Amino acid sequence: MVLPDSSSSSPRVVIVGAGPVGLTTALLLARQNVRSVVLERRDQPSCRQSRAVTVQRDILALYDRLGLADEIVNDGVSWSLGRTYYGDQEILQLRFPPKGEEIYPPFVNFPQFRIEELLHEAALATGLADIRLGRTVDAFEQDDSGVRVTATGPDGEETHTGAYLVAADGIGSRIRRHLGITFDGWQTQGRFLVADFEAELPFERERRLWFNPPFHPEGIVLMHGVTRRLWRLDWQIPLDADADVLTDPERVRARIATAIGDHPVRVVRSNTYTFQQCRASAFRSGRVFLVGDAAHVVSPFGARGMNSGMEDAENLAWKLGFVLNGQAGPALLDSYEAERAAAADHNLAVTGASMKFMTPDDEAGRRARDAALAAAADAPDQANRVDSGKLYEPFPYTGSVLTAPTALPSPRVRPGEPLPDLRCAQGGRTTTLRAAVAGALTLLAVPGRGGLTSGLRTALDAVPAPAWVRRAVLAPTPAGSGVLTVLSDEMWDVYAGEQDVVYVVRPDCYVAAVVPLDGGRVDFGALTAAASNTTR
Repeated sequence: MVLPDSSSSSPRVVIVGAGPVGLTTALLLARQNVRSVVLERRDQPSCRQSRAVTVQRDILALYDRLGLADEIVNDGVSWSLGRTYYGDQEILQLRFPPKGEEIYPPFVNFPQFRIEELLHEAALATGLADIRLGRTVDAFEQDDSGVRVTATGPDGEETHTGAYLVAADGIGSRIRRHLGITFDGWQTQGRFLVADFEAELPFERERRLWFNPPFHPEGIVLMHGVTRRLWRLDWQIPLDADADVLTDPERVRARIATAIGDHPVRVVRSNTYTFQQCRASAFRSGRVFLVGDAAHVVSPFGARGMNSGMEDAENLAWKLGFVLNGQAGPALLDSYEAERAAAADHNLAVTGASMKFMTPDDEAGRRARDAALAAAADAPDQANRVDSGKLYEPFPYTGSVLTAPTALPSPRVRPGEPLPDLRCAQGGRTTTLRAAVAGALTLLAVPGRGGLTSGLRTALDAVPAPAWVRRAVLAPTPAGSGVLTVLSDEMWDVYAGEQDVVYVVRPDCYVAAVVPLDGGRVDFGALTAAASNTTR
């Protein structure tokens, strides 16, 4: 085994796959000052397809922390309403209300290929990510000291060494197969024809789902706006349908017209795909970690694919960074599989139930689905029987070893949940709370109504924690260095209420612990125990 070079120019993590998850991992590692090399089989920076399109608000907050959200918001399509139809009758509306001050819309549609291009540019700009396109990984090996990856590139065989290997190489992951990790699951009856097309349409920017509409009575149809001029339609098709016939441009154009009427369109791309529900039997083998589609794949209804992959990346990247930078011992890495496998199991259960309703695989299932749809068409109070896809939300780590129990009977934010986001000011500039605390283990003190910020600051400074642990105070008014000023009157409703509290916030913006103040003093024992769960 060749050890990773100790020089500052040597990559410390090898990443296979330059899709959104692999590139996000590289960018987040760079935020931890960790070098990486990214090996991608493609010879261009993106897949050049829209593929996944829906970005959920918490993932948009992650992109914002990485400096990428502006283009996604400005050029993408924001939506907060999903409409479901049976035939030509609307039977269900799903509205996604704002949270707090609505920093981010509930969902933004934006093409995956453009996200990949933005991530590619941002990762290169750090100077810590070496992205090598046109590389096919042939083999790898690992031992107690590191990993060695052999790849074929434009100039022949290459060897890349590092401390760890991250497999972000998709559903057909070579790394996973080489490790002998099984990828078990099932293929649904949901085969679809998808078409992206440009058009000026007088339609609302919302998700529309039809069950057996007049223009396609043999299945379901889904419609999304992707960007200001780009739209997507998905049609359920028979499993044995001829893809070459279905994707003929004239046939696709005629099919689009049946759904939207007589509008000029330009078909950008079309293809067919079949859903799968699969999960790797392990997300880690020694120094190798599986992320994104290499670890789990779900049907797209619910937007749980790329969004959950982004959380894989953020969960793993900070842990690798802490270990490589000496802020934590290697045992911290065990929590990656524990937390993200639980999230994958949840997402698979949710999407599996949705797909069995939406595309039943037998006659009994179809009869049950149609009965539920007919009932909803006859009586609005029966709409809860319709499963039109439960849309993605971050998975809470309430059962994680990194989550400490709290003595508070009803905390505003439970340990294991993401830290709620609000706009705040820091050092004269406007930011968000998550952006201010991301990337470091943070002790965040929040006064209750009438609480004294100065007292919290003094108590916080006395907490016996390593020097690299960040300390911050959240306050309703400016109060000096290290204080984040909330630009909202919702602070107490969201974070504290009447009681002074201290949050232990993980680098991925999840809350590890909520600690009360007793008589103006921090419970140092509880804080130290919570912090030590994520440090040496």
